Amino acid sequence: MDVTDKKILSLLSENARASISSISKKTGIPNSTVSNRIHKLEEKDIIEQYTTIINPEKIGINVTAVIIIQTETEKHEKVEIELPKLERVSQVYSISGEYDILIKVWAKNLEELNEIINSQIRTIDGIEELRELIVMERLKDEQLRVKLD
Repeated sequence: MDVTDKKILSLLSENARASISSISKKTGIPNSTVSNRIHKLEEKDIIEQYTTIINPEKIGINVTAVIIIQTETEKHEKVEIELPKLERVSQVYSISGEYDILIKVWAKNLEELNEIINSQIRTIDGIEELRELIVMERLKDEQLRVKLD
């Protein structure tokens, strides 16, 4: 990945819907080169997907929780497979320390969050203990952005 790729990634990280011609104009690189470079970045899985960031409150999702989970050692991999399948779980990370997995959960309200925790998460075989942290305010919540050095 060179400076040209970084320029393209920087513009796409600001606006994934940017057209090839607008990227070409902003970088001074021909359309065909921009198109070829984007295609190569996609093939190399540097660009994994193009997505839309939705404001959760605008669609009635008013509660966010971060949950840390301790698993039974022999069932850890099973838990890692099951958690990403849950609709309201948006992020799953394997972590180090006292706990093994960190997840981010979205819910309409506290009652729904309680239902998700008790009926979906706690019922996964291999979950030993969990701690819920309710997000009080989103101060920053964005995707990785590429900045030019």
